[in-house]
Amino acid sequence: MGLKNKKIIVYTCGSYDLFHFGHLNILQKAKRLGDILIVGVSSDSLISKYKEIKPIVCYKDRVAIIKELKCVDKIIKQETFFDIKQLKRYNISTIVLGDDWKNRDFPELKKCLKELNIKMIYIPYTKRLSTSLIKKKIIKNAYEIIEAQTKRK
Repeated sequence: MGLKNKKIIVYTCGSYDLFHFGHLNILQKAKRLGDILIVGVSSDSLISKYKEIKPIVCYKDRVAIIKELKCVDKIIKQETFFDIKQLKRYNISTIVLGDDWKNRDFPELKKCLKELNIKMIYIPYTKRLSTSLIKKKIIKNAYEIIEAQTKRK
């Protein structure tokens, strides 16, 4: 296969807990940057380790949601950040992350980019919406939520 026919394989990853428009936004934009989009979905244990809190939605259910998106070609389990063996196995040419990751120091990511000659692209973070903001809104409105639930019963 000549260089002209070489497929551009894009990789992005995340927890995708409480899936929302910001998640969809980055996945759709990542897909437009290549031919194949591979999505790493963080395991429950990885999320617990780096966010110091368990995800609300379990891994199996988060994968089921991502699997239904037409922009996603393949899903892989992310047990660690930027696993060189995994990126090499899938011949990743581009990694896409939200720009909120731009200033974070991940030595293993720098190693991957250099060792595998992978291009890094940061996509603007959807600032008006995040899983953390959703959780804060739920906490802020907890009384009203509980009251509405009680009335429905």
